[in-house]
Amino acid sequence: MLKVLLAAVCFPSLIYGIAVRPCANNAPVPKEVRVVGCTAEPCTVQIGGLVDMDLDFVAPRATNGMRATLDIFLGTFRVPYDLPMEQQNACNFLKAGSCPLTQAEFINYHLSTPAAAPFAGITVDLQLQLTDDNGQALICFRSSARIVAA
Repeated sequence: MLKVLLAAVCFPSLIYGIAVRPCANNAPVPKEVRVVGCTAEPCTVQIGGLVDMDLDFVAPRATNGMRATLDIFLGTFRVPYDLPMEQQNACNFLKAGSCPLTQAEFINYHLSTPAAAPFAGITVDLQLQLTDDNGQALICFRSSARIVAA
């Protein structure tokens, strides 16, 4: 108990979730999204640093596998970017739950990926989506990030 209290005092950005927005596809949003070093939108992302986040959700249906996509938008323009191939299999990054997922199972998904951007001083929208075996969204959310130089 003392360790949890100490962590809450020393690392509030790891404990409190940020508010996120739904995606245009009306997929469920996670119950909570926590981004290291960020307590409110827009999160500051340093080029060359890591985007490190956890999200909690309850699986809306059963699925054998789960795929992760991270889309970056500058206004309505989708910036050419894909998660590294090894991070697209979201089943490999579950801290709670496991694949195959069962309906109503509590899931904690962890993403830690390098922040690559061609230039700094802009704010972008990030859209993270996890899909089932049929390509249907299990969860999806959008949040803003301010890109800064290293």
